[in-house]
Amino acid sequence: MDITTNGKPLAPGYIVTTQSDFSAVPAIKAPAPLIMTDTGELVWNGPILNATNLFVQTYENQQVLHYWSGLSTAGGNVGHGYGNVTILDTSYNVIATVCPHVELNIPGNQTFDCIVDIHESFLTDRNTMLVSVYNATPIDLSPIGGPVHGWGFDCLFLEVDPKTNDVLFTWSAQDHVPITHTHQPRNGAGANESFPFDWFHINSVVNIGDNYLVNGRHTWETYLVDSKGNIIWTINGDTGGDFGLLPEDAHFRWQHHSRPHNVSNSSVSISWFNNNNQAFDNGTNPTVGLELLLPLPPSNLSSASVQTIRHLVDAKDNLYVDSQGSYEVDLYGTGNGFITYGEIPVMKEFGPDTSGADVRWTGRVGGDNLVQLYRGYKQIWHGNPTGKPSLVVEKNNATDCPAAYGYVSWNGATDVTAWAVYEGSSSGNLTKAGDVGFKGFETKFNVDADARYVQVAAVVNGTETTKSEVQRLGI
Repeated sequence: MDITTNGKPLAPGYIVTTQSDFSAVPAIKAPAPLIMTDTGELVWNGPILNATNLFVQTYENQQVLHYWSGLSTAGGNVGHGYGNVTILDTSYNVIATVCPHVELNIPGNQTFDCIVDIHESFLTDRNTMLVSVYNATPIDLSPIGGPVHGWGFDCLFLEVDPKTNDVLFTWSAQDHVPITHTHQPRNGAGANESFPFDWFHINSVVNIGDNYLVNGRHTWETYLVDSKGNIIWTINGDTGGDFGLLPEDAHFRWQHHSRPHNVSNSSVSISWFNNNNQAFDNGTNPTVGLELLLPLPPSNLSSASVQTIRHLVDAKDNLYVDSQGSYEVDLYGTGNGFITYGEIPVMKEFGPDTSGADVRWTGRVGGDNLVQLYRGYKQIWHGNPTGKPSLVVEKNNATDCPAAYGYVSWNGATDVTAWAVYEGSSSGNLTKAGDVGFKGFETKFNVDADARYVQVAAVVNGTETTKSEVQRLGI
């Protein structure tokens, strides 16, 4: 990762993200969910698979890590996916696999063991998970100039019990939002079952108490939905919707990752990764990290009632992103914001300045049109793997000292401060040679000339914990 900083304080936490190839041209040797430091040091390399939305949350009062994995689609079904969500504990053990039992109509008569879409997987405060799903279904497209007997994607979200995979609640965009709200050009889509029209494009949903905040990328709208599925209010990025005229810097288009903050009876702030671009109009407006304050209940008075809290754009590095992305606000009370630019493999941490003038950290993990980051976060995480640290001992073939080097790593361990090194002439007769300070994902240390067997123990909070296997030095 290529990193630049301006030297100002950064928020605590690790970079939590996934990488994938942007196109059919392979650019990543081993795609996987990843946790890294903001200096680019690897912390955890997850399993090698196609994954999105690695995220730290709380489940049953315990910190957990979860990610989606499966097949990302292409062709007429591009931009979706079919897979499951894996939930891990702090030792990286699988504690649940979210794979709800529902039947979908999938273009091309394809079938999948699990049907959760790539876009959303969010654990609620009631220990359920919200996931997005795409279902090809008949729809009347005549209101937008298409066939009466057309086909479209009905965008659903499901609330699922991770323990049983029972579906507790289902919401359908087609049942509640008029198709005329779409801004997506049809371009012939919807004429048949093999090429449904993606008129809504659900890409995020979270709960606010018993209600839900749902985002429709192609309608430029975010909705508050009640527990019966009814829409309470809508904010539209063009017209303002139920909230009336928007300030000039508050408009949004093709947005991702809507998230609520500071919810009260009189107001709520909502943040978006405001793409501001689509493939056919890319380069029109810079992509923005946007946060708005909405009064409650909504007012559609001609005078603007919505206030802009943050409008983050790096004026020295305007990025135009037409797919994917995420925006986190006020990281751990620092006022800093963290933006991941989706199809452009760049992440930025901004200071508390509300305009984006204070870019404190930028990380790039690949070339444009080669690598993409669906979402990325900066989060505090404590990992304590159940497996043993990995130790390799190699003879030093150079003429200088020492005679050998040891290399130790422990994939996913976050709290190791040092390594206790044990050496001896036999595997059953090891004595402590000393401690070596933790030096990142892989720590290199000197091995004494008379040592034939070596072992290390992780030091956490001043106490020796898990030990590696004993390694024999072939000298």
